[in-house]
Amino acid sequence: MKWIAVELLVMALIGLVFGFLGPFGTYAMPVALRLAYWVGFIIIGYAIFRPVSISAGWLRESIAMPFWTAELLATAIAALPLTFLIGFAISGMRFDPSFLGDRFLILYLQCAVIGFGIFLFMRLLFGPDGSDTEREGVQEPEPREIEADPVKIAAVQTKLHDRQSGIPDRIIALGVEDHYVRVHGPERAEMLLMRLSDAIREMEPLEGMQVHRSWWVARDAIVTSKREGRNLRLSLSGGLEVPVSRAYVTKLKQSGWI
Repeated sequence: MKWIAVELLVMALIGLVFGFLGPFGTYAMPVALRLAYWVGFIIIGYAIFRPVSISAGWLRESIAMPFWTAELLATAIAALPLTFLIGFAISGMRFDPSFLGDRFLILYLQCAVIGFGIFLFMRLLFGPDGSDTEREGVQEPEPREIEADPVKIAAVQTKLHDRQSGIPDRIIALGVEDHYVRVHGPERAEMLLMRLSDAIREMEPLEGMQVHRSWWVARDAIVTSKREGRNLRLSLSGGLEVPVSRAYVTKLKQSGWI
């Protein structure tokens, strides 16, 4: 997918920068070996950190864990296998029991710091995945059916469609996945490398509203709303379900959307 290719390119460039700088005692390596070392392990680190970071995002949503706590936990976990791999490589591709001491701890801290630093850089480069803050004490409305025909959702041409081909003609929602926005249609979706706030600005003239720090929905796509405990969700055309933040419940109710 395009977004994976973009991230791999960024990782390779970061690896080249580290390779030219030669930090943590690697400057003594021959230039070619040093570049290969850093580019290789930055990409391997990406392959480890990326799925762990995504899992941390799922955990954060499931148990309402603070954002930075989840990311620090993800960094601490992902740095472990990467440390073992690098230690195995620098020990001559063999297991060295003497490595499991101060050297391991120092290398682990280096991997964790670099991994978290790259996460911060990517967040700065591509933007956060949302900005709203959950609020307590907002009374949720009773779920009710919405008068909308999911089959007859209009295909509205938006500015977002000018970005690339493949975007669904009928957009029902925008959802954040890490640094990317997934544009949902009733039957398929497309990923875009951009901020959610920028994608929302390009949704005109399609009527919609942000309902969560990671979600925007088109009004005509709402089929029904339902409550799961204290949580409110919107069911959209095509079977997609979107969470609603308590911070947006009142606004949705006042607008007559739910």
